[in-house]
Amino acid sequence: MSSKDAVVLASRTLATLLIVWALVEVSYLPEISHSLLHYANQEPSSSAWTQYQHHHYLLEIGFRIARIVGFALMARWLHKGGPEIEELLLPASSEENAAQN
Repeated sequence: MSSKDAVVLASRTLATLLIVWALVEVSYLPEISHSLLHYANQEPSSSAWTQYQHHHYLLEIGFRIARIVGFALMARWLHKGGPEIEELLLPASSEENAAQN
């Protein structure tokens, strides 16, 4: 197996792992959405705890969606491959860099 094949295999494995993480994050969305809607439907003059919970779930769903998008974009970048991925996963040694300069 050449080093290029090893890099492709490693990058696609990492991409698969990131997609699995994104799907795990997606599986939490129904629970968080349900909790958010529960606290969003409370009276506007409700307790501070209710308002806190509403904002908590709003932040949680926002950051979870950001993680899902980030994992998906990173997985796409790793799956596509290219020279920047090769340099990331298998950087050229300092002797090779000196020989090229």
